[in-house]
Amino acid sequence: MNASHPLPNAPMRRVSRALRTRRAALESASARRFSAALACLGVSYALAWLELPLAQFTSMPGQSGGAVSSSLAAALTARVIVGVLYTFVALRHAWARWLIVVLCLASVALVSPLLPLEWRNFPLGAAVTSLELAAKLVAAVLLALPLRIRLDTRP
Repeated sequence: MNASHPLPNAPMRRVSRALRTRRAALESASARRFSAALACLGVSYALAWLELPLAQFTSMPGQSGGAVSSSLAAALTARVIVGVLYTFVALRHAWARWLIVVLCLASVALVSPLLPLEWRNFPLGAAVTSLELAAKLVAAVLLALPLRIRLDTRP
């Protein structure tokens, strides 16, 4: 019995339908695009973790230890939250997919103008950031395309 359902002992049709459609097999082209988008998200996630030690190399020597530890904690927390969001995308939740599309496009739009300055100061960091932004852009474009579910045509 589901106590939160308005009619006790009634099936939760919307939930079961949503679970079935999420688990349904995708058409081959959609499955390839979705797999490629997940691979791009994985690459961008790995590069985001690689940015952490690179940021420590470029930190100011006069910074206090408290400021560095709080910024490191914030960076770690952000990466864990993004990883959880990427997990929801891999489980094919539509809300997570569209949120990632918006976040990836916003990241590309806001960070790419800063790349020339970063390139002058720290070329390795700029290369990692450029690869990460490219992976995010490709993932956003692939995730924005529709995912078509394979229709079973057996009699």
